[in-house]
Amino acid sequence: MIFKKTMTLLLAALSLSFVSCIEEVKAPEDKASTIQEVQKALVQAWGNIEPLSMLKGDYVFQETLQTIESNPNPIFVLQEGVGILNLDDNSDPANRIYNYTYQTRTFKNGEKGPLSTRTDSRKVAKENPQLQSKAMAQYDTLESFADDYQMRLGFEKFLGLALSCQVTDELQEYCTKELGYDKCEIKCVNLRSEKKMVPAPDLVKAQPDCGGLANCQMQTEKVSFDYIAILTKGSNVEKQRVNYSITLSPDLPFLARVTEYCFRQLFPVQNQKILVNTCTFLKDFKKGTP
Repeated sequence: MIFKKTMTLLLAALSLSFVSCIEEVKAPEDKASTIQEVQKALVQAWGNIEPLSMLKGDYVFQETLQTIESNPNPIFVLQEGVGILNLDDNSDPANRIYNYTYQTRTFKNGEKGPLSTRTDSRKVAKENPQLQSKAMAQYDTLESFADDYQMRLGFEKFLGLALSCQVTDELQEYCTKELGYDKCEIKCVNLRSEKKMVPAPDLVKAQPDCGGLANCQMQTEKVSFDYIAILTKGSNVEKQRVNYSITLSPDLPFLARVTEYCFRQLFPVQNQKILVNTCTFLKDFKKGTP
């Protein structure tokens, strides 16, 4: 298994799990999207790049903002800096272990938290990463109580989406044993793709060579879709929807290729439902050396 299990996190104001508290975000009309169509759109947007092209010294800085739909001011901010400390070849020449430094800082109610630093590692295979792991559960809410965040790299988020539109044995077992449902179904709808040339992030612009980007511009492709879980318990059937989008740039190195990752869902808070947006933005990147 290349990637660690996706983090299961909760919004501070909530005590219910992600799956049990999300209700459907209505869409005017749903257009069915197959697993193959979603994966093809994501793979095309990702482009061709070797996972083992990651180098010692590669670095990304990203910021996650959690906002309520009716208020643009974030209710929670998480800053993450990830750098490749070193890499070790193991006995299998097709795999490599990457060791990372992982720094985090949170901002709650306008107050800056302490800087946390630790190390983490990933075993990355030479083969194309799109289908190297079992499906990850899409429980992507953000825990503002947590003291120790789990590092989740851009290509891991990408892989989670590429494998999301299917019910695996692992997910079905979680559905029945952990959540107590009789059956869980998953479908994806409203797949969309949009290509756009955009300016580099401000911190990248400040670099002498603008990160190697011509005219400080980068080509991006945004892929979005709606993820629907249909949960059955006896005669009761619940439909729960999450809106996902991921923006990728083939002009950026492997570690920095995801420039934006967002999801949106309804949460019940104090007997009312609020629409919460969670978006992670690439703020800076630096290339390592061979």
